[in-house]
Amino acid sequence: MTGADLPRVAGWLREPHVARWWLCDQTADAELHSYRRLLAGDVDDGTQLLIVVERGGGPVGWCQWYRWDETPDAARELRTLPGEVGFDYALGDPAATGRGLGTAMIAALVRAVRAQHPGCGIVVEPEAANAASRAVLERNGFELIGVRPLAFEPNDRPMAIYRLADGG
Repeated sequence: MTGADLPRVAGWLREPHVARWWLCDQTADAELHSYRRLLAGDVDDGTQLLIVVERGGGPVGWCQWYRWDETPDAARELRTLPGEVGFDYALGDPAATGRGLGTAMIAALVRAVRAQHPGCGIVVEPEAANAASRAVLERNGFELIGVRPLAFEPNDRPMAIYRLADGG
């Protein structure tokens, strides 16, 4: 992702199918501000921002990944193992949903993360009510390890905690 991608991401954040999950407790402007700071290098928490491009087409979404070791309180609460990675993702373009692109996006993201951190385990925590996100994870071999609210999340809704065991 670059600064030039932010207007597109801003539009996606305002799409109802994205805003429902990404903007529960903050505004699109606040989310974009954090992206600007990451892209400018003002914050270096290890988060990698990526734009998702449909094969043979244009941008359809975005994702970010990070090492849980960089957020020890969250890692402790999730009971992550040393070196495990987390990520967040969204198909922003409404026309991209329901076509298997989410499943392909997660598979590609797992490959990209493991290219940089071979064999790492991956722990993600979508909202428990987000059935589409959960199905995409399950189709990619993630196993549900718990459902509960998490103190580091900005709300008290239950999160579905999934792990993809190390690929080593």
